[in-house]
Amino acid sequence: MLTYIAPVFLIMALGAGIRRLPQAPAVTLFPALEWFSFYVAFPALLFLRTASLDLDATVVQSLALLVLTPMAAVLAIVLTGLRLVRSLPGPSRSSVVQGSVRPSTYFGLAVAGLALPDQAATLVMLALALAMPAVNIVAVVALSWWSGRQVTFLGMVRGIVRNPIILATVVGALYNLSDWPLGAIVTKALEILAQVALGVGLVCVGGGLELRLQGAMPRAMVCTNAIKLLLLPGLTWVVCRVLQADHTMTLAACFYASLPTAPNAYIMARQLGGDARLMASLITSQTLIAILSVPLWLAWLGVGS
Repeated sequence: MLTYIAPVFLIMALGAGIRRLPQAPAVTLFPALEWFSFYVAFPALLFLRTASLDLDATVVQSLALLVLTPMAAVLAIVLTGLRLVRSLPGPSRSSVVQGSVRPSTYFGLAVAGLALPDQAATLVMLALALAMPAVNIVAVVALSWWSGRQVTFLGMVRGIVRNPIILATVVGALYNLSDWPLGAIVTKALEILAQVALGVGLVCVGGGLELRLQGAMPRAMVCTNAIKLLLLPGLTWVVCRVLQADHTMTLAACFYASLPTAPNAYIMARQLGGDARLMASLITSQTLIAILSVPLWLAWLGVGS
């Protein structure tokens, strides 16, 4: 199973190595790559994949239930816990929320394409498309609410509708429903950008890994990691069993739930007033833990056996 994960982490290691090269323009390079990935390449990937999905109504409804129900339950648990922990600063609370529910699409697409059967990999893409607007809305609302800035409903709506990830997913879904052909030239151009998105995204993940944990709030980090990498996939598996989902649907939903948190969460935290330091530590620790946790979840689900 590690043979499927290893190429992903080799690209991430490349990013970490470039970041630490003395001759590399790391100060300007990685912000530029992050901007290009977040605003251009990644939206192109999401639009293409969402516009190309076979959106069977029954499959969409079933998968949405399997993915969004556990996420809503985990979000309720996290918000309840945050009410009890009064000492945690507001910006740190928004990072805990992001770290508990946001999946790494870069990681998910790369590993799913290598490790999962074609049908399950397609369902993973559909799960990401279904959940992406919801998790980004949660992130924007949490960041706006706990940023310490004056928050208005119009401001939160503006942040949501301007988010390129949400826009690309929604526009892709609408285009999918229209049955209009994309055209060979446009499709090929988007495919090139989509390939760039995965590579550049994983390089940015590696470049953003923060190996120094001073001031990273270890208790908040440990609890958030346990929620994201253990509780969410475990609860998803239970929901799949209760609803008697078939093996392929269960595999896609649980794989989605087991993904580490998204590198884009750091960019959003830095831009919207969250705790970027804690967010970087959550991304780093979850990504490193995923070296073991994702293969273990896949083995539990019968992949590679």
